[in-house]
Amino acid sequence: MAINLIVHHVQNQLDQRGFKFRDKLANHYMPGQPLPDTLKVLPSTPQIRGLHTFVRNRSTPRDEFIFYSKRLIRLVIEYALSFLPYEELTVKTPQEIAYQGKKCAVQRICGVSILRAGETMEAALTEVCKDIRIGKTLIQTSPETGEPGLYYLRLPKDIKDYRVILMDATVATGAAAMMAIRVLLDHEVLEENISLVSLLMAESGVQTIAYAFPKVSIITTAVDPEINDKFHVLPGIGNFGDRYFGTEFKSFVPM
Repeated sequence: MAINLIVHHVQNQLDQRGFKFRDKLANHYMPGQPLPDTLKVLPSTPQIRGLHTFVRNRSTPRDEFIFYSKRLIRLVIEYALSFLPYEELTVKTPQEIAYQGKKCAVQRICGVSILRAGETMEAALTEVCKDIRIGKTLIQTSPETGEPGLYYLRLPKDIKDYRVILMDATVATGAAAMMAIRVLLDHEVLEENISLVSLLMAESGVQTIAYAFPKVSIITTAVDPEINDKFHVLPGIGNFGDRYFGTEFKSFVPM
């Protein structure tokens, strides 16, 4: 089945609140496709490779993992903001000399994090965007079904008037990101006003998101080629949230 038909099927399922589609996204991705023009990858300098070496190394202690993750997150947030529209602005320096500069043409920017890993990106965004508003959405994967579901949502009432930076630390199949984008569209945010920003993405997730939402900007520090049968990115960085917060998943056992 062609990937655009799969995505059309997925979008129908999203609209009907049926979420059993991660396996379809993973299994119907066709390797070797050109990456979409909407994808922007942070240039892989020796510094970026060095940061990735720390966060991908399973032996990296948690404090160092957090430190180097924060550095990468700050860099990708700054990179994402560079794709916003800018206009010419002339100012005078303290030496009374004119300087031809730039000013961001977007007046209203809102961040939306996909909990819980996306929450780790909020600090970097608030540090570089003064007085920015932050929305949150919790899209949790069920341990029984392996499918994502929407459990929590808090967005500004007038979010349709904002340029939205949607944040998630890692994107594998793209199922959670697609659901979050669908929620934003349901709140009248324009598709072209959404930028999905992530630390790491799998090719399959990039492709499916781009086909489903061709006007959404996709920005990351790296794209990995594969995901495994547990929907983990390969070679990947492991479970980002667990490594960052120092937790591990445990099934709930009633008392």
